[in-house]
Amino acid sequence: MDETRLFQHLSAQDAATLLERLRWAYAEMNYDQRRTVFGDIARVLPPAFADGEDLLSQIEDFRRDSLAGDYYVPFMINSKNWRHIPEETDEWFARLGDFLQASAQLTTRGEHRHAVACFGILYELIAQMENGDEIVFADELGSWMIPGDEKQAIIAYLNSLAAVASPEEFAAAALPLVKRDSWESFHNQVYATAMQIADDAQRACLEAEVVRVKVRTGP
Repeated sequence: MDETRLFQHLSAQDAATLLERLRWAYAEMNYDQRRTVFGDIARVLPPAFADGEDLLSQIEDFRRDSLAGDYYVPFMINSKNWRHIPEETDEWFARLGDFLQASAQLTTRGEHRHAVACFGILYELIAQMENGDEIVFADELGSWMIPGDEKQAIIAYLNSLAAVASPEEFAAAALPLVKRDSWESFHNQVYATAMQIADDAQRACLEAEVVRVKVRTGP
């Protein structure tokens, strides 16, 4: 295929024809190719509106597919390929980041019950991934691979929890995040944030749970 002649022809086409070609090209690309060509555009797009029921349904489908191994593509690791990350692993983390961002939008709009349900599923999946369940594959995996600002997602989750959860429910949902943050050198300051957001009863219940299970809350 002659590149010069091809682009001379394309330069004479109208916008609708070129856009249709782009859609066709996008459909033919794999995840890495899409990220290379369109990634800079995707990073500046405003978040899509997410209806609570629809988002929860999408996230439940994501959980089902994740647990079914749809994103798990193992390979024999050696000294030459140990840094390779399968396309499916990249895609899983990208979708996870998008879902966390969309769930935070629910918090912003006051749809706290849907937000709590969505965040709950996502953080269960994150915990399973970090515990080594066969969800995605790479030589090293961790929360550093989640795109976007996870601290803001955690703040949104805690705000929605504080709005709708009983003290016991708040503590039960927040405690795994506090534990995880202690393992990650308190990167997201989860305990301090939770104690600021919670009401008195929720705060007391979380504090009691932290003492009971002996979780560190600071460096």
